[in-house]
Amino acid sequence: MQEVVSGAITVIEPKPAAYVLLNAAGDYLYKGSCRDLVKRLADHRAGRVAHTKNRRPLTLVYHEYHETYTEARQRENFLKSGQGRKWLKDYIARVAKWQTQQT
Repeated sequence: MQEVVSGAITVIEPKPAAYVLLNAAGDYLYKGSCRDLVKRLADHRAGRVAHTKNRRPLTLVYHEYHETYTEARQRENFLKSGQGRKWLKDYIARVAKWQTQQT
């Protein structure tokens, strides 16, 4: 499965992952983890995830693969922490700045 992530096309693999979705308005970040990223993104798009079904369309802005679901869940918990939210905000700002420079 191919997906546009941070302005670049990337291949999404069916592996355990921590991920972040952004709604179209740009005011809501959903942080999650899953055992199979391809299936989980399909669930989000189909409206089968309660927290995001009314916030569609969603864009995958960040993901990272892990060897186990436990590791992915730990990373999700970090992204939801104060330090993780700050890191994510800085990451998104760096990507946005890079994209602006590329155009």
